[in-house]
Amino acid sequence: MLTEILNLLKEHGPMSLAEISRHFNSEVSAMQGMLETLEAKGRIERLDTKCSNCKGCIEVKPEDAMIFKAV
Repeated sequence: MLTEILNLLKEHGPMSLAEISRHFNSEVSAMQGMLETLEAKGRIERLDTKCSNCKGCIEVKPEDAMIFKAV
């Protein structure tokens, strides 16, 4: 699954946690763990967005503000 996530990001460019989860029909929490593994290995990186440091609000869900890209 990690390779499939990496290939998706290489093909489609930056995507949010929510988009990746929807693509694989997976729970956000499960996908977040896999993305953290890829990030720790240096295969992907999280992009800074103006909402990425936010603690949450009614307008943006955290999984929509977490954007990842292949390295």
